[in-house]
Amino acid sequence: MNNSVLAAVLVLGFNSASHSQSTPLTEYSATYEASANGLAATGTRSLTKTGANSYELSNSLVASLVGQTLAQMKQLSAFELVDDQIQPQNYSYTLSGVSHASHAIAFNWDAALAMSSEDDESWQIPLHSSVMDELSYQTAIRQALIGATGIESNLTFEIIDGDEIETHEYRRAGNEVLSTPIGELTTVKLERVRDASDERVTEIWLATDWNFLLVRMEQLSNSGLRIELELKSAVLGGVKIEAND
Repeated sequence: MNNSVLAAVLVLGFNSASHSQSTPLTEYSATYEASANGLAATGTRSLTKTGANSYELSNSLVASLVGQTLAQMKQLSAFELVDDQIQPQNYSYTLSGVSHASHAIAFNWDAALAMSSEDDESWQIPLHSSVMDELSYQTAIRQALIGATGIESNLTFEIIDGDEIETHEYRRAGNEVLSTPIGELTTVKLERVRDASDERVTEIWLATDWNFLLVRMEQLSNSGLRIELELKSAVLGGVKIEAND
């Protein structure tokens, strides 16, 4: 088994001193099927409210072959809503099994610094108000779409990745009705904007009738590796997600 293929499957889950009242996020739990070049994985994702304005977003994937677990990935982002903006507090990522990796970020907004570590290395990264981690920004995408009648411009996010802050940009590519294990769901499609020299393609579909929950993700790398993630079932705000009428 190629470890880089396995890792690729498994990677597929504002600064303010005052904490004013924010609009609550809707809790959910969801299960997904994932695959990369024939290797299958089962995924779970959930958003849980842990305090008045505090949340945890968790994401996990388990890859198995012939009934044997090959590897497991776990991600967790603890964040707060401050004036309806996401302020991450802690992030962790672990990959275990035939491949091993770890990444953690501790955000210190009072000092405007983040401590980022990967395996045996660590770095201090200066913070400004819009910086997030690799998991919490996915909630920020949904926030940007909820209640909006359209996207006037591309969505841009700044995300800590190892020892640097990367910019992720997405553009809207229209609406589509997808056939899923749940049934047909109406979605908005977003495409990752990359440099002209970067041939990788990343596309995501979010359910328009269900708070823009992730329904499908597809990524094609320069090497030809194709990664897919598809929603199997979900409960949003205590309501089971169902197909279009």
